[in-house]
Amino acid sequence: MKKTVKLIAIQILLLLMLACSENSADDVKYVGSKNSNIYHYTDCRWAKQILAKNLVEFSSAEDAKKHGYRPCKVCRPPLND
Repeated sequence: MKKTVKLIAIQILLLLMLACSENSADDVKYVGSKNSNIYHYTDCRWAKQILAKNLVEFSSAEDAKKHGYRPCKVCRPPLND
């Protein structure tokens, strides 16, 4: 009985983790700052320094370009997706 409960709990946790990671990965591909015109991959060292209050999220490179942003020269995100 205890093994069954543990297995079910583990399966639920795995499903929740998968659901959370899929939602965040699909929605935000690139980020920028309200104080600059540069967009980055979310794991870029410069993106990690952007304060939460200044963070701008983009779902595509076209979206970032449409808002007047250019690609970062460090992490080199694409011009078009």
